[in-house]
Amino acid sequence: MTKRKRSLGLVLLMLAMVLMFAACGAKDAGEGDVEPAEQETPPEPVVEAVKVIDEIDTVDANALPLQIESIMLFEDGTLRIVPTDDLLKNAETNNELVDGAIYPFEDSGKVKDVFLVRFGNGGYRTIICLMDDGSLSAMSAKELINDHITVIWDNLTGRDTYVSVEERPAEDEDSYGVVGITEDGEEIDLDFSLDF
Repeated sequence: MTKRKRSLGLVLLMLAMVLMFAACGAKDAGEGDVEPAEQETPPEPVVEAVKVIDEIDTVDANALPLQIESIMLFEDGTLRIVPTDDLLKNAETNNELVDGAIYPFEDSGKVKDVFLVRFGNGGYRTIICLMDDGSLSAMSAKELINDHITVIWDNLTGRDTYVSVEERPAEDEDSYGVVGITEDGEEIDLDFSLDF
């Protein structure tokens, strides 16, 4: 009889263990069904505009229209241009429009400063950007004014030591020149790097 009791005890012990493991497995499976608490996503950091140029086509009556409403430089080095008229239509056609704006210097790198300058004597203007690496990038005035598209020329003059750009009236009062100013104060004529 002892053998029977032992066998019966072993069977009961195994049955108890099976039931215990089954109960633990059911409890674990139930825990997986509980939905995790929703985590709040942190708000996107607000990137501030550090420079805004407005009323581009209304300020100078002698300048040819660029079909640009505004230019905004943000602290993260992004340059946003709001196009109008044919420039807007062409940006839409070329899938360049993002939230009503274009970002033509996006492939050039981070923009440190932006300048809207007049040059020559025909009412021509263009946008020149001082990049983070000290080089200059410019928008082609010819394509912008005549064809209403954005074409960017990077690394004007091949230098990377610029700190600023200035528009200067020439001796002829109806004419303008543009110079890039380097770290050591040298003034480099940019007129020949522009396309008019």
